[in-house]
Amino acid sequence: MLIILACLGTRSVAQVVFVGPGSTPQGDYLRGVGMAAYGIGMGNLLDAQANAINADVGIKLNEYIASVLKNENAENVDHRDGILRKKRDEFNQNHERILKSPEARDVDNGGALNAVLEKMNAGLIQESIHRSADVPVSVDEVRRIPFKLAEKGVKSFSMQRLTVKERGTWPLAFQDRQFDRERRDYELALDHVLEQHVQKAAQIEAIDKLKSAVGQLSDKLDQVMGRVPDDRRFIEARAALRELDAIVEMLKTYKIQPALVDLDEYHGTTVNDLRVYMRKHGLQFSAAQSKEERELFPELYTKLRMHYDKVTAAVGNDGKN
Repeated sequence: MLIILACLGTRSVAQVVFVGPGSTPQGDYLRGVGMAAYGIGMGNLLDAQANAINADVGIKLNEYIASVLKNENAENVDHRDGILRKKRDEFNQNHERILKSPEARDVDNGGALNAVLEKMNAGLIQESIHRSADVPVSVDEVRRIPFKLAEKGVKSFSMQRLTVKERGTWPLAFQDRQFDRERRDYELALDHVLEQHVQKAAQIEAIDKLKSAVGQLSDKLDQVMGRVPDDRRFIEARAALRELDAIVEMLKTYKIQPALVDLDEYHGTTVNDLRVYMRKHGLQFSAAQSKEERELFPELYTKLRMHYDKVTAAVGNDGKN
């Protein structure tokens, strides 16, 4: 037996629960309780280890997501900055091109004139130098200029577009005798509004009457020419009515009222007088729409450039002296 036992070796084995002869119910019960406690302990240990693993995975996942988002946000910022830089560079290049060598379309849409005007008002040139540059611009030319408030979404206006008084200045369709009464009603309503503007007491009721007069012109146009909507005269007349209606709506805006009052009383004779008027009311040149405006803008641009060249030359001479 001793030899057999020696041959079995001395390898230790995990605890084995052996129930053999001599066991008692109480002992078996206690052994069962011990095994249950051992199982519960092992379960708690394994749960704790699993929770630790899960927590570590969650932390690492959060760190990974945060790192990805941080990197993505940084890339997005760089991308947006790149787009903004590109747009700014393109704007500056286009602005410089318009200022130095404008194309015909730059003059027609008012961009070239506004670029020169912006340079004049940059604050680098003294007012006395501006006044000394005597470049003439007549009152009639100023009244034909389409202006716009320097605010996004504001339509253009001009005194001439608003004050269509002579039959020959109306679109061709409205020059027909059939529109005599509607034209007269519009002119009377307009006179009343402008008179109130000059007195700085424009009333919404008077403006509404002017708007109603535009509506009567529209109704009469449909009555006379509504059956031939493809007629070029009808299209021209309808466009003119839309323009009038937009200007009348603008009359309800307080900011345009002082500009119209001063424009109605305008007596300037030079580019500088025009510059001061536009700066006072925050005005810009709008796009030329009519043939007359497109003919006016190149001449006006030439005069603005002439004024700008004179004042910049004077500033240069002053610097040398």
